[in-house]
Amino acid sequence: MNVRRPEPLRPLAITYAALLALLALSAGSALLPLGVFNAAINMGVSVAKALLVMSVFMRLTTSPAVVRLFAAAGFAWLCVLVSIAAGDYLTR
Repeated sequence: MNVRRPEPLRPLAITYAALLALLALSAGSALLPLGVFNAAINMGVSVAKALLVMSVFMRLTTSPAVVRLFAAAGFAWLCVLVSIAAGDYLTR
């Protein structure tokens, strides 16, 4: 029987604080009149949040290479889908 050791709380607490800071940054940037840069800043913040969640909560830093490869492929596919949707929105 495989018995897993409990996770240390320090990395989880740091990640939680970073996610809250990124949430505050995205909420604060929505209130600033930055024009076109608003969307760019919010997309960068959302990518940072996704990478934090993928690396810490999905434990990709300690996973085998195949798991990391498929996670990267899924993230790349998500980027392709977002760019297709953005291209469709911008051409209308």
